[in-house]
Amino acid sequence: MNYVCCALILILMPALTRVPHTVEAQTDSRPSSLKQQLQAGADALQRGDVAAAETHFQRVIAADPTLADGYLGLGMARLREGKPDDASRALEHSSELNPQLPGVHLFLGIAQYQTGKPEEALRSLQAELQLQPSSLEALIWEGILQLDMGHPEEAASALDQAVALDPKSQEALYYSVRAHRLVAEAAYKRLYALDPDSAFAHRALAETFADAQQPEKAIEEYEAAIRKDPKNPDLYEALGEENQRVGRVEAATKAYEQELHLHANSAIALYNLGTMQVKTGRASTGVPLLRRAVDAHAMPAPTDFYLGLGLAELGQNEEAAHWLELALQSSPSSFIEQSAYYQLVRVYQKLNRKREAEHALDQLKQLKAKAAANMTGAPETVGEDTSPR
Repeated sequence: MNYVCCALILILMPALTRVPHTVEAQTDSRPSSLKQQLQAGADALQRGDVAAAETHFQRVIAADPTLADGYLGLGMARLREGKPDDASRALEHSSELNPQLPGVHLFLGIAQYQTGKPEEALRSLQAELQLQPSSLEALIWEGILQLDMGHPEEAASALDQAVALDPKSQEALYYSVRAHRLVAEAAYKRLYALDPDSAFAHRALAETFADAQQPEKAIEEYEAAIRKDPKNPDLYEALGEENQRVGRVEAATKAYEQELHLHANSAIALYNLGTMQVKTGRASTGVPLLRRAVDAHAMPAPTDFYLGLGLAELGQNEEAAHWLELALQSSPSSFIEQSAYYQLVRVYQKLNRKREAEHALDQLKQLKAKAAANMTGAPETVGEDTSPR
C-alpha cells in the first residue's frame, strides 16, 4: 500500500461526494420516502457526517433489499469510516444487484485494494472503465494499482489518459511522472545491459544528469558519447548548452562551432553562437551569425532582440530599431520585452526620434511597474542573461 495512503485522501474524498447523486436515475419507480432517504444519505456523506449517512442507507436497505443504490451508499460510507472489509461486502452485493450502476466497481476496487486484493481491485476498476471510459478517479486508481503491482508501462497508459481528461489534476500528474520515471529507468537498464559504453548509454545518462541540474556530470557523459559518435551534431548542441549553463563560453563556442561544421543551418547553434558573441562585445562577429539564425527560423523574439542589440553596438541604429521592434511583435518573454524597450529608448534617442523614444520609455516604465506589483519570484528569462547592455 505504498502509493494508496496519500492518494486515498486526495482522490476518494471528492469521488465519494459525487456518485450518490446518480441514484435519482435509478429510483424513479420507488416510493418518494425511499428517494428521500437516499438523498439524505448522499447529503450526509457530502457534508462528512458518515454515521448519519450509514443510518440513512441502512434504512434504504431495510425498506428495499433489492435496491443496489442502498448498498452502494452503505459501502461508500464504510469506506469513509475506514472499514474496507465491510465496504467490500456491501459494494459486492450492490454490483451483483446492478452491475451497470455507475461508481459501484470503482469503489469496490478501492475497497478490494485496501483489503490486500490488488488483482481483484484491478478487475473491478477495469469494469468501471468499461462503463465510464472517462472516469478520472478510475483511471488514477488503475494507475496507482499498476504501479503498486510493478507494471509502470500500464500505469503510465492509464495516467496519461487521466491527465488528458484533467490536465490540472495534481494527483494524475504526480503519479504519471512517477510511472514515466520508472519506465525510463527500466529502459535505461536494458540499454546499459546491451552496451554500457555505447554513445546511446552515455547520452541517456548525460540527459539524466542535465535534468537533475548536474551540468558537470552531464558534460562528462556528453564528451564520452561524442568520443563514440563524433559525427552526431545533436551531441555537440547538448554539450554546448551544458557548458553555457556553467559559464564556459569558450567550451560552448567550440561545441556549437563543431555542430555547425556538421549541420551548417542549425538554428540553435547559430543563435547561441551569435548571442554569445554579441554579449561578449564581439557584435561584428555575432551579427552575421544571428542573420543566418533568422534565416534558419530560430526563435524570433530573442533572435531578433540580439540581432538588434548587435546592430546597435555597431552603430547601425535604423536597422537595429527594425529588429528590436520585430522582437516586440513576436510574443517575447517579459524580460526580453523590457530589454527591447530599453534598447529602443537608446536607439530612438540616437536617431532623434523623440516621440518614439518617449513612448518606448513609457512602455518600459509600465512593464517594470507591473512586474514589481506581480513579482512572486525571479524575473522571466529565455535561458540566459538578457540584461540590457
